[in-house]
Amino acid sequence: MNEGITFRRFAIFYLRYCRTYNAPRTVQGKRVYLRRDVEYFGLKKLHDITRADIECYIQDQKRTLTNLTINRSLAVLKHVFNYAMALELAEKNPVAGVRFLPEAHKPLNVPARDAVKAWLTWCIENDPLLYDLSAIAVNTGLRRGDILKIRGADIDIERRVLRVAISKTRGVQYMPLNDTALAVLARRKRDGFIFVNGDTYLKSFRRRFRTAKRATGLGCRFHDFRHSFATEMLAAGVDVRTVQNLLGHACLATTERYLAFSDSRCRAAVEKLNVNFIVGSPLTTPIPFPQFWGREDLNLRPSAPKANGRGYSGAEVAP
Repeated sequence: MNEGITFRRFAIFYLRYCRTYNAPRTVQGKRVYLRRDVEYFGLKKLHDITRADIECYIQDQKRTLTNLTINRSLAVLKHVFNYAMALELAEKNPVAGVRFLPEAHKPLNVPARDAVKAWLTWCIENDPLLYDLSAIAVNTGLRRGDILKIRGADIDIERRVLRVAISKTRGVQYMPLNDTALAVLARRKRDGFIFVNGDTYLKSFRRRFRTAKRATGLGCRFHDFRHSFATEMLAAGVDVRTVQNLLGHACLATTERYLAFSDSRCRAAVEKLNVNFIVGSPLTTPIPFPQFWGREDLNLRPSAPKANGRGYSGAEVAP
């Protein structure tokens, strides 16, 4: 085993490995987190870094960084040492067994169904291009970048299927199309990219999106249409595994976040409790308080004196 390699030197080699197997966006994210790790461990030898060093690293970073950022740095650091072990440049992974910090997850912003309908109605009348983009997002759940890179050859009208090259994972997904999405894609189908800006594909539509937001009052991002797609599918009774496949999530826990917005079974259970215990409308029928707050209503009487002569021990219910 090469015991002389420093963390900084191996980090450069690791990034070259990432460029071969990861998407450019993933490599850029790892570079950001890895730069912070290199600043801390840079000149230290790989085999000299211990779990105690990792714990000290966490405590030092907590002074200026959030738990979320520290956890992402730890995840990259853990992968670095796994790769070093695979190359027999490290005997063990010092991050293994380290407890990650608790994270405060940001709540999902899911636009209401009526707000989405109002948005699409405005786009039809004022911005047909933005309508096509939004209609595809709402009816397929695809990410913005994947929608913009759709080519005419990816659209199979007869089979009602769209071939999608997922930029985030570099994988390929075949998305079934409903009537709305199929109509938009069939109208847009052409050679090359279907959303173009000159000689290349349309890379951004921020200005027209901001204009539509001001006109409609919709308080969300374009990516939130993906959340809307997931919640509407679950509310319609589609099982969570199917929604996971449609969204392309590798982990089921990522899809289960949407259950809180659309679990009709929990809502039905709460409504049953409301029916069983409250007769009439809860908004118009007052709920009477139980009439047993007085001493006479509970049939209370003083207890007998204690044997030690210290007086009463309190009130007790009569038999």
